[in-house]
Amino acid sequence: MNVFVLDKDPVKAAVQQCDKHIVKMILESAQMLSTSHRMLDGVKVRKPSKSGKTTVNHYILPDHPHESVLYKAVHFNHPCTVWTRESLENYEWHYRHFVALCDEYRYRYGKVHQSDRILREVLKTPPKNIPQKGLTQFPLAMNTNPECMFPKDPVKSYRMFYQTKQKRFSMVWSKRKIPKWFKKLTK
Repeated sequence: MNVFVLDKDPVKAAVQQCDKHIVKMILESAQMLSTSHRMLDGVKVRKPSKSGKTTVNHYILPDHPHESVLYKAVHFNHPCTVWTRESLENYEWHYRHFVALCDEYRYRYGKVHQSDRILREVLKTPPKNIPQKGLTQFPLAMNTNPECMFPKDPVKSYRMFYQTKQKRFSMVWSKRKIPKWFKKLTK
């Protein structure tokens, strides 16, 4: 779960992501945006866990037209999920980023992502109870890589963090040039 703030512009931040993240981050953004709706406008209820041994928080939207469409609330306390619902401006930035990821998926793969098909229009309208307080500082969700954290420069932080991903998998950009700031590791 993350939002790769590779640029302050949400569209540029999406376009600069590698193919694997274009696929993956659409779902994560849809989950965080859906969670914002459920937590801000919904009602918290306790339901049995999957094992049935405990109960867990769920957020429902009674009498809401999109109750059955929005993804269930997840990762309530993740810094990026908290940031998304912290202000209207954060939500709008994240929604524009989600749409850009969906558009980029369509451009690179020639098809529509399921989350785009289901949620693009639904998520366009922000939660009713979201406060307006301006775009707040992007969270740095990269505790495993503290060397990448520059609190006053989230773009620099995320670009450095993004470089570390190539140690785990091959990063490819179909139909796009590799971002100028990205430096491939030599083997």
